[in-house]
Amino acid sequence: MILMTNNQWKYDHNNEKWARLGMDCSADVRSAGLVRAYQQICPDILAVQESSHLMERLIMQSLFEYATPQGERISYKLVTGGDTPIYYRDDKFFPIETGYYLYPEAVPGYEGSFNNARTKSYTFGVFEELSTGKRVIVVSTHLWWKSGNPERFNYQPHSNIARVYQISLAIQKAEELITKYACPAFIMGDFNAGIDSACMNEVAKLGWTEAHDLCTGERDETKGHHFCAPDGFERGEPGVYHDALDHIIVKNGSAVAIQSYKRLNDAWFDCVSDHYPLYVDIEI
Repeated sequence: MILMTNNQWKYDHNNEKWARLGMDCSADVRSAGLVRAYQQICPDILAVQESSHLMERLIMQSLFEYATPQGERISYKLVTGGDTPIYYRDDKFFPIETGYYLYPEAVPGYEGSFNNARTKSYTFGVFEELSTGKRVIVVSTHLWWKSGNPERFNYQPHSNIARVYQISLAIQKAEELITKYACPAFIMGDFNAGIDSACMNEVAKLGWTEAHDLCTGERDETKGHHFCAPDGFERGEPGVYHDALDHIIVKNGSAVAIQSYKRLNDAWFDCVSDHYPLYVDIEI
């Protein structure tokens, strides 16, 4: 079973800077690159972040149903959920329960707003595999983006605490579903937090582990993100896993095996999004 997460970069229209480069960063163009990536990997369940309604529509036009070069029929359906929807293969899975939660702007006890333009949220789905009856919970989430470091350009006080608060809410929901359905859960998405962050320390404290650390097979060691924005894009250095912002976490003791932990980081994807798709091959 392949699970994937990808921050798509929510930007629907082209601009003058990209046009001067002879390029187009609109959703119409970049959605084709996203579809190319998703069809190349063919995830069973795909958690996305920074998704617009236009991007959803364009992507579903191509992912709704298609055939692989080998003749296999593939079809997807969408669990809508603000900026954090989930796509799943409905030829292989049935959704038992789904839901969406918008993180509150306020963090109890701290001043400030920690949800810009209603983009920080989680969407969840409990999926049953049609051929085996095995179940899996997937939570797609996007956490607060500003830095807790006063030396950074995007500093905002209490930002680290905001991410801790938001991931704790997502974990609380995932654990409720684990208790209800007695199956493993994966929380996936753009945490906007590196490995040694307060957010990831909270993940460990609450009894969850990055799938990277549980993987027994091929494992990507890059950071998984690069510069791609309204000002243009560049490939940049691959960086190191320590600085990764996208994560896939699983509760300790879950009955799952992580067989690979990979990213699609081909050069052609550099102009599609600032986050490379991250995916794991698991066995329940």
